[in-house]
Amino acid sequence: MLNSLKKLIQSKDEPKKMKPLHYFIILLCLGAAFMIFTDFLSFTPDIAREQEGTYSSVQPPDDPVKSAPAFSSHATGGDLIREYENRFETQLKDILEKVTGVGSVEVMVNLDSTPEVVVEKNREQRQATTNETDKEKATRAQSDQSRNEQVVIMNGSKQEQPVVVKTLKPKVRGVLVVAKGAENIQVKAWITEAVQKTLEVPAYKISILPKK
Repeated sequence: MLNSLKKLIQSKDEPKKMKPLHYFIILLCLGAAFMIFTDFLSFTPDIAREQEGTYSSVQPPDDPVKSAPAFSSHATGGDLIREYENRFETQLKDILEKVTGVGSVEVMVNLDSTPEVVVEKNREQRQATTNETDKEKATRAQSDQSRNEQVVIMNGSKQEQPVVVKTLKPKVRGVLVVAKGAENIQVKAWITEAVQKTLEVPAYKISILPKK
């Protein structure tokens, strides 16, 4: 390129003094070279950014352990018992306040356990009897029994689950009812009967007190 410029600027027959046209040609060439160089510099980072964006857009699959919540949504044993106690207390309060002669009511329920879930099981029982004879020619029969139980599993839409036969209510340890009007013998009897029927609890586990 420099040789071409020299040929344009000077020749063997002309002196080395340059004309204004020569300066214009030199400036034009320098400007074109500068523009090409600038475009090349700006084009390189764009390519780098596009490649970076391509790599960053491809994320690895989520780790099931890390993506799981820190705490399970299911309550623990003690919390679950308290939830059922609160539910029973609210239900009893609403029912008892509708009984004739009963005013405002406060209820406390004490549960012994959480609900018990009974699942379906495949049961297999085997019995084998063998006769043994000792040195004195005496014969005796020996019976061996074996029992095998296996929970029946059902394939659900998301995961395998056991087949539930029934769910037993939580066992009630005791019930305390403080109610206005409980000083009346008949009203107290009605309250006791209502608690017995609702929670399936014997009368000796129920305490009814009048509210001041």
